Amino acid sequence: MRLCRAVVFCGYPLIGPMVDSSGICPMEGRTETQRRRPADNYWLNVVQIPMLRALGLAVLCVYVLLYDLLIAPPFSLAGYLAFVAILAVYCLASWLALRKGYRKIKPVDFSLMLLVADLFLWLLVVHRTGAEKSLLFFVGVVLVSHQAYTTFKRILIFAHLTVGSYLLLMLYLAVIEGRQIDWRIEVLKIAYMYGANLYLALTWRPGEALRKRSAEITREATRLNWQLVKKSKQLEEAKLKAEAANQAKSEFLANMSHEIRTPMNAILGMAELAMTSDPTAEQKRYLATVKSSADALLQIIDDILDFSKIEARKLELHPVAFRLRDTLNDTLEVLAARAAQKDLELACQVSNRVPDFLIGDETRLRQVLMNLVGNAIKFTDRGEVFVRVDTVASDRPVPNFSVYEKPSPNSLPEGEGFLELHFVVRDTGIGIPKEKQQIIFESFVQADGSTTRRYGGTGLGLAICSQLVKLMGGRIWVESQVERGSSFHFTVQLCADQPTTDAQKQADEVFKKAVYPLRVLLAEDNEINQQVAVEFLELRGHQVRVASDGKEVLQALASLRFDVVLMDLQMPHMDGFQATAAIREKEKTTGIHVPIIAMTGYAMKGDRQRCFDAGVDGYICKPIRSQELFEIVESFGPTITQVNEDLATLLLDKE
Repeated sequence: MRLCRAVVFCGYPLIGPMVDSSGICPMEGRTETQRRRPADNYWLNVVQIPMLRALGLAVLCVYVLLYDLLIAPPFSLAGYLAFVAILAVYCLASWLALRKGYRKIKPVDFSLMLLVADLFLWLLVVHRTGAEKSLLFFVGVVLVSHQAYTTFKRILIFAHLTVGSYLLLMLYLAVIEGRQIDWRIEVLKIAYMYGANLYLALTWRPGEALRKRSAEITREATRLNWQLVKKSKQLEEAKLKAEAANQAKSEFLANMSHEIRTPMNAILGMAELAMTSDPTAEQKRYLATVKSSADALLQIIDDILDFSKIEARKLELHPVAFRLRDTLNDTLEVLAARAAQKDLELACQVSNRVPDFLIGDETRLRQVLMNLVGNAIKFTDRGEVFVRVDTVASDRPVPNFSVYEKPSPNSLPEGEGFLELHFVVRDTGIGIPKEKQQIIFESFVQADGSTTRRYGGTGLGLAICSQLVKLMGGRIWVESQVERGSSFHFTVQLCADQPTTDAQKQADEVFKKAVYPLRVLLAEDNEINQQVAVEFLELRGHQVRVASDGKEVLQALASLRFDVVLMDLQMPHMDGFQATAAIREKEKTTGIHVPIIAMTGYAMKGDRQRCFDAGVDGYICKPIRSQELFEIVESFGPTITQVNEDLATLLLDKE
């Protein structure tokens, strides 16, 4: 834009001064980037500037033509063409000189040579358009203004050159050609030009300082940018090396885990076979220790293998059709013995909004539940562990079911039936400090170093759970208070499935009302367990009354008649054993026998017989399964003609 403005204002092609002595456009600043772009400088000096010079010369030819026609007739075509030929030869010669000598002669010297030639060309135009009477004397000021983007020294030099060259022209006219010069007017012109030139030089001096400062800042920014690019490349190379090392580590762990599993399986198999070969009591104890230790070691190896698969991005999900409530029952049944050893209540509640038939990776879901519930039991010395499942309203689209670039070959089917489930595993254990609640999901990290020594573990379980939950399109978090317990939440995204005819028939049988509704007295001190058992029984049409301890049981039996009593053995004030003994003692005088079903978390060998010795008529182990509960309660009612032998396991929360 600045180049074009110079041509329009003066009609003169002196664009050469726009390039400083280094051959770099000064109005953009001499930066490192420009010095590294000689091809761009060549195009500017050899192509663009000569083209603009030719345009300026054409404008001057028009000025001369108008002067000949309007001010100095008669018009001489030959004289005019001769003048045009001089300008054309100058324009062509300057372009050829630049083209041939730009790379051979320093651009600094060549540029100054053209500037001097441009001054003589300006004097020629002034002489041609009236000499001392020419109106183009002001072009000398414009010539100086062209240098405004160079340096103060250069502007000052051109200010004196233009004035001096114009003075020499006037002396030539007076002395050589003998013209009568009105020196008063010429001195006034020279004074005007000199004053204007000095003003331009002085006003552009602050601009020069600003441009120098801008150039320094630009150079510094360029240097820093180059260093930043260099550092970025180094960081990228370091990142690639770290990823390669991490990949190699993960592959090594995966290979070593596979190699270790083979002999471990042999150890476990041989230990089991040895225990069946009629060993002595001491040998059985040794073999049991070997087997339990091998199981613990195998679990650690499985965790390391899963972790290495996750890091190597080789862990994929394999969605299948499954029944959620069966999965929950099977999982909790495995952990029930561990909970019973610590006298812990283990219960589960599933909302009736959750469909029974789903499509997802049942194995990985079971793994997450086993880990969270297992941890809850491990870190809880008294109280309870409770699992709750409900649906979550979700507007998100169906996920890719994998957080990695490589999609799972068995991704979830898209379409209707997609839902998000919210699982909560709550315990009354030691709790987790607030500042540790985020890092526990990192690899090889536990909430406290002392926890590792007291409770054991590798610190991989929650990290694996976190990655598995992400793979299933969900997230995991924890809410906890020290010494009050923890609640681990996680969500997963699954698809609802249509049950088969037989499975639907089995599920429908569970919801049917019992043929003979019973009056049931439920003795349970835990409110959640009360809710679960009451809703189970009421779904079948039974009438339920709740007692919180053994004393309330005796009071209820004294005022009302019940068909069966569901008796929790662990209650405050009077436990289930004491209440059963009191009921059986009273029956000796009344002669009316009330069936009592023991509900307990004791799952060890001998616990069942201990309950029957106390006088109960039935036994059911927690966590309670609806099929077992319905069958054992209704077995003490009147004889029914149709026995539902195919009752499916169901955990519901009727809301």
